[in-house]
Amino acid sequence: MGRVLGIRLPGEVAFGCHISEDRKHAAVVAAGRDGQTGKILVDLGPFYDHPRSVVVRLAKLVIDHDPVAVCVNPKSQSATLLKPAMEAGILLRLLSVEDVVVAHGEFLDLVEAVELVHLDQPPLTAAVRAGQQRPLAGAQAWDPKVTVDQSPLMAATWACWGFRRWEELAQPSAWVL
Repeated sequence: MGRVLGIRLPGEVAFGCHISEDRKHAAVVAAGRDGQTGKILVDLGPFYDHPRSVVVRLAKLVIDHDPVAVCVNPKSQSATLLKPAMEAGILLRLLSVEDVVVAHGEFLDLVEAVELVHLDQPPLTAAVRAGQQRPLAGAQAWDPKVTVDQSPLMAATWACWGFRRWEELAQPSAWVL
C-alpha cells in the first residue's frame, strides 16, 4: 500500500469503506489523482479483510495520510462502523441516498470516459466484473446482493465520490465571493 499511496497517489486521497453483505469482508479503498496519468486512481491496498479490524486500520490510515474524506454509506452493513469510528476519533463523511446514486453515476461516467485507473487487484476486479445495478431514489446504484463480494466496488465508488467533492471545493473559483 505504501508504494501506491506514496508514489502513484502523491497528493491528497479520500478513503471509502464498505462492509460486505455477508459481513465476511470489509474494504477500504483509496482514491486520488494518479501521479503518472493524472486520472483518478483507486487502490484496494489499504485494507481488505474481516470487518473486526477495519476501524483500527482506518485510524492508522487517517493518522498516516490525513485524507480529505473517509466515506461510508450509513444505510448499509457499514452502519456498524459509525460508533466505533467516532470513538476512535475518525471523522466520517456519511453518504445520503442522493449521494449514493450520484456516486454510482459519477463512477460509471469516469469508467466510460476512461478517467479511472485501477491496479488489477483481484477482489476489486471480481467485484467490478460481477457488478449489477438496482433502482434507488429514481436513479441507479450498485446492487450489494450479488454472489460476488461487492465491498471493494462500493468502497471504490465512495472514495471516488469523496475525492471529487474535495476537488470541487479545492478549486479557486469555488470560494469567490
